[in-house]
Amino acid sequence: MPHWYCPHFASSPSGGMSFHVRTDSLNHSPQWYESKRLSEDSPASLRAFINADLRLMDRDDATMTPEEKLGLYTEVWNEILSGKQGNVSVADLQEVLEREGLLGFRPQVEYSQGGFKAIARSMEKFKLTPNDVREFLNWTAKNENAKKARANKKNSKKATQEEIKNMNIVERKKFFDEGGEVEKADW
Repeated sequence: MPHWYCPHFASSPSGGMSFHVRTDSLNHSPQWYESKRLSEDSPASLRAFINADLRLMDRDDATMTPEEKLGLYTEVWNEILSGKQGNVSVADLQEVLEREGLLGFRPQVEYSQGGFKAIARSMEKFKLTPNDVREFLNWTAKNENAKKARANKKNSKKATQEEIKNMNIVERKKFFDEGGEVEKADW
């Protein structure tokens, strides 16, 4: 297991990243959310974390933007640190900070180890800018999506009349037995 492995974000069987939103304790500190650049464009999992944290503090407001929620969360966090009573104690805040420290959630630690270190060396070696890497990742994502679309189309239960005409009798029987149907022409 690599030293940068984090069970909190272990890969799911579907290939995506799984996450666990805590509802009985805080998920993350305001600094963690800031390091992840919480915004409207943030992944749903990131927004789910702060929503759960604010709900735990009885301060959730669905009308607020993620940036506003981060401001409110930081404000409530600081109030608790200064002694104001609420649903969350200073010990709860300390637990979050300890957990983040143990799991290496600090950007200076998180991005200086494992695969990130290799990426940084490759960028340096091949003189790649962050924009080059971003373009590459976008291109890779588009290719993966195109592969998935082709696979879905191949496994689709619909076929054009031309495709059905080109099937042999056994293929045609299997296609219709499995619930396949003919696409309607757009003319």
